[in-house]
Amino acid sequence: MPTPHRPSRRHLLMLVPALALAACQTPPAPPPAPAPAQAPTPKEQRITALKSLGFVPADDGWELSLGVKLLFPTDVDVVSDTGRQAVEEVLRTLRKVGIEKVRVEGHTDNVGSARYNAALSQRRAESVAQLLVAAGWKADSIERRGLGFDKPVADNATPAGRAQNRRVVIMVKVD
Repeated sequence: MPTPHRPSRRHLLMLVPALALAACQTPPAPPPAPAPAQAPTPKEQRITALKSLGFVPADDGWELSLGVKLLFPTDVDVVSDTGRQAVEEVLRTLRKVGIEKVRVEGHTDNVGSARYNAALSQRRAESVAQLLVAAGWKADSIERRGLGFDKPVADNATPAGRAQNRRVVIMVKVD
């Protein structure tokens, strides 16, 4: 039977530095942690707040049509209690995100003359603007426009379409 091979002293001396080096190695570094998410910019915060209220991008800013809440019966320019509550909610949010200027646009259906509807739409815009002033907004930070029946959102040929066109829209710019 062969005798087992015993390592020589020379082999052991060569093995010691290798074992010492292996023991000294540091484990690999863990992967870097993901970079912390950057806080949204003030503009991004404003846009998020506007979207949460139902504002949508428009040609010259962000537009909010409060749907049923800011619709008016025929020949009426007084904001309903539901409309008043909706406007107050919008105002609180706009103030919270630092929006200080708004444009209020009044609209009508096409029943009646263009001249009459232009005046009625202006009164509707003024009615909403007065709610803003009562809530603490500066009167000169509110632009008011009466657009009559020039920008319908629905077909004026039906009662339902005309009802949708009798509205006030709030416009803001996000800088």
